[in-house]
Amino acid sequence: MRKVVVFLLMSLPLFAQQESLRMVYPFMPLAINPAIAGAKGVGSITGIYRKKPLFQGGITNTASSQQYFSFDMPIAQEKGGIGFLAYNTDQSYALASGGIAANLGLAAVAAKNFAWGRGNYVRIGVQVGVNQYPIIGKSGTSVLGGHYGWGVHYTRGDLQVGFSSPANSFESSYGSMHKPMYLSGQYILHLNQHAVKLGAILRNQQETMKSDYYAVFWFKEKVGAGIWYQGTGSELGSKALLGSLEVALGKNFRVGYAYDFLGESTAYYPAGFGSTVSSERAGFHQLFIRYEVDLGNGKIAEFRP
Repeated sequence: MRKVVVFLLMSLPLFAQQESLRMVYPFMPLAINPAIAGAKGVGSITGIYRKKPLFQGGITNTASSQQYFSFDMPIAQEKGGIGFLAYNTDQSYALASGGIAANLGLAAVAAKNFAWGRGNYVRIGVQVGVNQYPIIGKSGTSVLGGHYGWGVHYTRGDLQVGFSSPANSFESSYGSMHKPMYLSGQYILHLNQHAVKLGAILRNQQETMKSDYYAVFWFKEKVGAGIWYQGTGSELGSKALLGSLEVALGKNFRVGYAYDFLGESTAYYPAGFGSTVSSERAGFHQLFIRYEVDLGNGKIAEFRP
């Protein structure tokens, strides 16, 4: 299995998109906390495809398609976990606040699990990667830089609490844009054969606090319908309201879809044509697929909302 992981890490291209990567945590929670690598006890392969609008239209350059991929698995008899994140976007525009809305990169993650008393588990994780930041206004140029991140995750039964900072740039010139701090909490409420996943996330970035809230109802632990309010915002800094649907197809396979009802489409015009220009609303359509590998520890049969 180690040879497979090493091969995947060596063969993947360097893809990333920081702000979008944080937004896909409903289907890829590893994106905001590296400490959960291997926490499910199974090998987990996740792919996400985001696109807006679903069909091309409106102002030129408003369309966008993005791809995300993650892999994680437990190691050392579930005393730790390893994995990686790969991500890509085709957008490249500047925000009025000075932030950059597109880049490429790859990040490796690792976690260590500690038992604390009876039924308490604490995981500590780290993340190291590279990113390619586009330089707006200079056609075809970019800057390649490294980043690091860390996270802590506490679990007791159906309660989970996390604290993390997944994107801190090694380069001081870019560090002011990528120092988010996340505090997350989640609880699974079981109702006979059904379940409800409730959670909240606080993000502090550049001395600004924003919050997310979500609720997902699982019918017989097979079909999950959720609503996600993301005050932390989209690539453009505006709020997001996601409606999501997940379907478990057997023990190993899951598919899902989400749509941002508050999304807006924005075009960027090169130097000489003005600044960023807002256009019609066009939220991201998000397709999700996950395959989980049975490692022979009995965890594949458990409900993993």
